Amino acid sequence: MTEREPDPSNLTEQSRTTVRQVLERYGWQLIDEAEYVQRVHTCLLMGEVAEPWPAAIHVYCQQLYRTCCGDEGAERQNLAFTELQRYLYALSFREIRDLANDIRHEAVNEALLRIWERLAVYYRPGAFLAVAALELRNVLRPFWSRPIALLRLEAAVDVPSVNGADDPVTYALRQDLRQQVTACFELVCRSHPRARQQLEAVWLKYIAGCDDQTIGAYLGKKVASVHVLRSRGLDLLRTEPTWRLIAADLDLGEATSSAQ
Repeated sequence: MTEREPDPSNLTEQSRTTVRQVLERYGWQLIDEAEYVQRVHTCLLMGEVAEPWPAAIHVYCQQLYRTCCGDEGAERQNLAFTELQRYLYALSFREIRDLANDIRHEAVNEALLRIWERLAVYYRPGAFLAVAALELRNVLRPFWSRPIALLRLEAAVDVPSVNGADDPVTYALRQDLRQQVTACFELVCRSHPRARQQLEAVWLKYIAGCDDQTIGAYLGKKVASVHVLRSRGLDLLRTEPTWRLIAADLDLGEATSSAQ
């Protein structure tokens, strides 16, 4: 059976609707709306990204990266970094809500400096905002109340909030399981400190709901390596009876299959 080709007219309408939602949400100005719609449509038509919202973010990330690099002149570069600053500032509230405003601004500016210094080594422009969010989290790391907080990644994934929830954990877990899941991951992290990326790969897949491309961008790994990390992380977690109960309750099929 041959796969059906995507309907170009339907993709155009999806692209237009999504672009308007993105622009309304973020107020981005680097791409004219009509051109933005065309780029997203092409991205979907070529199969570079499967869904409209991730495609819109992917396209804008590419534009934002090029403009931040100075490819379009100093004035546009300043506009790009202003947009990036606003994005990171809003993200900082999702990471830590009760942070003194002067420290928050300092953290955002430090993240922008790190991004500026490392622009040349970012090899995936389509994941530029995810990498920028990672730089901010690295700056904010000393202010986190517990280690596992680094895995709160709605903005890195950059999908619209579900049911108005700000935190992916809020809708990915039932409230009565949240403390159990956190405690379980922290216990395994303390017991196996070198396995942190393995556990992050599990958390991002099954708790935060990230796809493998996003996880790879966050961890700095290829998708194949993400699969290996997640498999090893699951092997570690399966040694914990608490995780086996949680995985069964959350119906995490892959996470429980080899443990039964």
